Amino acid sequence: MESENKHKVIDAAIVNDIIRHPHLEAEEYENFLYYSDGEYPKELIDRVRPNEHEVVKKYRKETYQPVFCEIFDRVMNALNKIQRADGFYLKYPTLSESDFSKIAVDERLENYLTYHFTASKSLMNWAFQVCLKQYVIDANGVIIIWAEQPEDATEYKKPKPFIINSDRIIYHYEGNSIVYRDDEDKTTYYSIDNESWCKWERSKRGLTYVLAEQVFHGLRMFPGFTIGGIVEEEEELGREYQSRFKGMLPWLNVATIEFSDLRAEITQHIHSTIWIYQDEQCPSCNGVGYLVRDNEKVPCTNGRCKGGQIPTSPYETIRVRPAKTTMGEVPAPTPPMGFIQKQTEIAELQDRRINEMRYKSLAAINMQFLETSPVAQSGVAKAYDRDETNNTFYGVATDMGQIMEKVSFLVAKWRYGALYSDAELKAMCPICVIPNTFDILGSNLIVQEIKTAKDSTLNDAVLSEMELEFIKKRFPAIVTGK
Repeated sequence: MESENKHKVIDAAIVNDIIRHPHLEAEEYENFLYYSDGEYPKELIDRVRPNEHEVVKKYRKETYQPVFCEIFDRVMNALNKIQRADGFYLKYPTLSESDFSKIAVDERLENYLTYHFTASKSLMNWAFQVCLKQYVIDANGVIIIWAEQPEDATEYKKPKPFIINSDRIIYHYEGNSIVYRDDEDKTTYYSIDNESWCKWERSKRGLTYVLAEQVFHGLRMFPGFTIGGIVEEEEELGREYQSRFKGMLPWLNVATIEFSDLRAEITQHIHSTIWIYQDEQCPSCNGVGYLVRDNEKVPCTNGRCKGGQIPTSPYETIRVRPAKTTMGEVPAPTPPMGFIQKQTEIAELQDRRINEMRYKSLAAINMQFLETSPVAQSGVAKAYDRDETNNTFYGVATDMGQIMEKVSFLVAKWRYGALYSDAELKAMCPICVIPNTFDILGSNLIVQEIKTAKDSTLNDAVLSEMELEFIKKRFPAIVTGK
């Protein structure tokens, strides 16, 4: 199949072969959705508890709360600081009016990407408002740049990015073609190659898929690329990627399972269970719990009857009749009610374990500074490593810069490809400038570093630089003089 599918143009024979032998690998993306979108981790919990009763499974699902989504949100908030970092920007080439004179000044690429690109208005905004999340959770997703034909033939096309997530992709020949299914209609598929976009629908007899619609884009190249991340392996049809943040998933998965267990443990062993000495039989069924009608047992008609007994609420006055000792009755205990004492140690242990796992999920991606729980401030926590964290942010910034540069070229190709060569198009595209360091520390963490430095009797010049960093973060007006 692969030798046949390696053609750049997707035809009906290839599509039918691909649909019969789909290649779906989206486990990492689907796993991230538990924390990015708050989806219930059914597969995760059922896999660990395969023999659990359906009643318990239903209880877990109905009481589930996506509490670890806040960990993911904090990671995203931290990554958004990249956009505000000093020295991170898109550098457009300096052009004179005579450069690319076939294009009106207000229709140039810089103007479109800065003020008119998608609902986000600019490429930079789109990258961090839309693309960043998909970059974190779906390294094997594909970004397609597409433009509709304008109503006025004299207008430039307005290309926009569309993200196809990996759970929909059944075939991807990187840089050449893609086949993916419709998000809602599971029987409809689409393909994009270096010539056109095609829609494929099941034939009337339902045995094959036939071409239902085709739109030629005229770019003479595949109008998309893989989001990317860390290269996991090289394959004949391209690369398989994994997210730079995959390391947090194992700890979050274990924490999710244990948190579900913790809630069940609290329900069973923390909430008080009251006991009451009671022997008030139901007068309707005489304490047997059922009635006999037409020689058949039917439920007792007394709404208060529970198995032949009339239970007493602990909030009501409890009346205990004197025991008839002369008739062999045993006196009621004093007091006639109480609470069952339960062990809470296991729940406390689980709670500590879950807090440690939260911290370790962030430490796995060098963002442990985001965790401010007592566990993170104890000797259990690994010391914050500024260099490792900066490396993580630098890697993300580099990847985001490459995505914006690729988007820029494809937008230029759509808008001006009929006027200029690819080399000329690249000359009008921006370059993303990446700083070597990123200001990601909170002021509280800087204070802790200063205190540690003073305790270690570091050089006064070093301490002065650290204190200056703190002043810049907490009191910028003092530094700028505003």
